[in-house]
Amino acid sequence: MKSSFTGLLVTALCAVVSCCLNKQFHYVNEGGKTWEKAQQYCREKYIDLAFISNQQEVDEVNNISKTDYVWIGLYRDPSHPTEWKWSGGWNSSFRFWEQGQPNNLNGNQDCVDVNNHEMNDKQCTEQYPFLCFDLNVVLVKENKTWEEALDHCREHYTDLTSLLSENEQLLVQRMMNSKGAQTDHVWTGLRFLASEWLWVNGDPLEYQAWTGGRLPHCPAQHLYCGTLAREGELWGTRGCEERRNFLSKEYSNTHC
Repeated sequence: MKSSFTGLLVTALCAVVSCCLNKQFHYVNEGGKTWEKAQQYCREKYIDLAFISNQQEVDEVNNISKTDYVWIGLYRDPSHPTEWKWSGGWNSSFRFWEQGQPNNLNGNQDCVDVNNHEMNDKQCTEQYPFLCFDLNVVLVKENKTWEEALDHCREHYTDLTSLLSENEQLLVQRMMNSKGAQTDHVWTGLRFLASEWLWVNGDPLEYQAWTGGRLPHCPAQHLYCGTLAREGELWGTRGCEERRNFLSKEYSNTHC
């Protein structure tokens, strides 16, 4: 065994820092853009227009915004005019509307900006600065075996990435595509060891998204390492000596 297995189950680092996925917000002001142009820019440079999940993120957005009004990723669902969706399709249950909003003034306010901790619906053709988001996950576009990828992540970042919810997985897959993953499946921190599958950073294996819908209890001996598909299929089992791109998790001191 290579030396990387010496500490395979040692999770002291994750006991000290948070090992969840965290969004990183990026303020962009290029003279202002329409909501659609802002979305296009964010998808080319980062992952997407910002989505906001809790009050802590509201405060963070307010701190980094340099102007009164900035686009975020919320928009009115055209098939359900009373419902709102985030660009990218993830959950939009958390809202922080300004009093009296959304009011759909003149019947065409389908996009949302943030102004001083509050959301307001606006015409999508208005031009504002905007907020993009990225993740504390790095797609490493080098082809390495699973063990080499583990060594690389622990030397340069914290560890190979775990995926703890469907939302996290959707975000990571969006990032993989926007940043041009060069292999159809990429290594994650999934490993079959001591007769069970686990995340090598010690995260609990509660959320699961195996291709075919079943946990592979007894994988073939050479299929002991886990991957995430770029699209379509989800988690797969692959030979650990295959050479693939991989996902590294950056340091984060933010609580999940």
